[in-house]
Amino acid sequence: MPTRNDFQKEWPKIKGQLKKMSTDALVLAKRGEKEFREFSKQGKFYLDSTALNLKKEHLYYLIGKEYVNAKCPGTHSAQMRKLLEELDGLDRDAQVIQRKMKVKT
Repeated sequence: MPTRNDFQKEWPKIKGQLKKMSTDALVLAKRGEKEFREFSKQGKFYLDSTALNLKKEHLYYLIGKEYVNAKCPGTHSAQMRKLLEELDGLDRDAQVIQRKMKVKT
């Protein structure tokens, strides 16, 4: 029975330490959640930027292919105009993402 009495004597101190530890853990978890959210947003911007760059590379390939098929024309075909407009749109999207990345950092 002496061990039971020791536990009962120590319980209020242990209980206080457990409560303090749980509140500290909660504070750390909230701080970690906030930082995780920020890292996640930043990662999403980088992923979107990389995806846009891949799309642009593919468009460069398609534009080059269309240019060779048209045998280096002076005026652009309808397909070439469409590809160039899409490239301009991707450039604007990339600029928007770059601005957002700068604002978040």
